[in-house]
Amino acid sequence: MSSRNNIDVNAIYELRQSGATLQQIGNKMGRTKERIRQILVENYGSSKCPLVSSYKLASMLGSSPRQILGLYQDGVIVPEFEFNTGNRHFLLWSPATMRHINAYYKERRLCKICHRPLTKGRWSYCSDECLSESHKYKYKSAEARQRQLISVKRYRDKRRRLEQVIAAGASRRQQLPALAVGVAVE
Repeated sequence: MSSRNNIDVNAIYELRQSGATLQQIGNKMGRTKERIRQILVENYGSSKCPLVSSYKLASMLGSSPRQILGLYQDGVIVPEFEFNTGNRHFLLWSPATMRHINAYYKERRLCKICHRPLTKGRWSYCSDECLSESHKYKYKSAEARQRQLISVKRYRDKRRRLEQVIAAGASRRQQLPALAVGVAVE
């Protein structure tokens, strides 16, 4: 029997499903990457791995890789496969992850500033005003941001009370001239 037939097709398929490249599988099995591709096509109809990288998943969703990693760090999504290559850490996602992310955002997509629901096509902020508001605090610590927001809230409350006092004073002044005219006429 020739060595050409002594190949474990299931092992090749498992390696491919785990995210290994055709070249990596070929090196491990002692074959060329083209031969590995041919074996996968003959036995499974395709040599493509259904898993996608974080960058590919982000482009499919129309978001950024940082958002994908943020969801991963928050525990919203779990990668199908993880591996390290020296100083790089790779995450591979199944196609079902995209459906899970869409369902998650459908339920929980809120503006980071005003916490209103986001409109279609927006990922973080509901409007340009909220986006510009977020840039005010970009380089501040969380505590400084909180102090600033409290200060802004106090200012807005004072301003609102002052406007109410002015409005009440204006209505009183409108009544005073009418009374003065009425006294002069009598």
